[in-house]
Amino acid sequence: MNAHCANVVAATSPPAGSTRSCLADSRAGNSRHFSIRGTLGEAAWSRLPQAVRARFADSTLHAEYTGTFETVRASLAGKVLALLCVFLGTPVAPHTGNDVAATVRVFVGKGGGMVWERTYRFPGRRPCIVSSTKQAGDRGELIEALPFGLRMPLEVFEAAGALHFVSRGYYFSCRGRRLRVPDFLPPGRTHVVHTDEGGGWFRFTMTTTHELFGEVYFQTGRFRAASEAL
Repeated sequence: MNAHCANVVAATSPPAGSTRSCLADSRAGNSRHFSIRGTLGEAAWSRLPQAVRARFADSTLHAEYTGTFETVRASLAGKVLALLCVFLGTPVAPHTGNDVAATVRVFVGKGGGMVWERTYRFPGRRPCIVSSTKQAGDRGELIEALPFGLRMPLEVFEAAGALHFVSRGYYFSCRGRRLRVPDFLPPGRTHVVHTDEGGGWFRFTMTTTHELFGEVYFQTGRFRAASEAL
């Protein structure tokens, strides 16, 4: 099952002007690679821990991490939406649970951009693969490319030494046109926070919050490079 988890923590507002479009010259010749460093600017980039800079460097084209999501939860509205999305190659993890073992693979996608592929191992269920691609949109901004043409433009900023990704709405990409999803429809605003915890570990926290339904999805877990976990 292909999927991607809609992301993350009810967001603090990014600093004004924090996101600028910037295409990186990837070593793989990937014309849709998006430079996190170029977007943040050198001052914000330098405030990130060295381990975070290494994970999101333009030259980092593949990586694998392993760890555990201590919490994967969804509201009733979120569970209903997840079930409906199963038929569309859902962008949302279809199950909930605690202490869910998981792996995260990062690699260059065939169509460009960086694929983030998460494999959840919910107890008593088949492994669930959830994936999306971070890439440059047709207007140069960072987007999260989800199944069936669903796109999520993202703000990127640094705060308190952590890296934040916050959604700026959703749209469907169809034959070069953008069909915007009205803001009142689920799932709502999403926010991902990547926080370094030292010793090779980082925390990945995701929340989706709707203005009417409140928290729709929440996930948080600790991960480290698979090679260091052996």
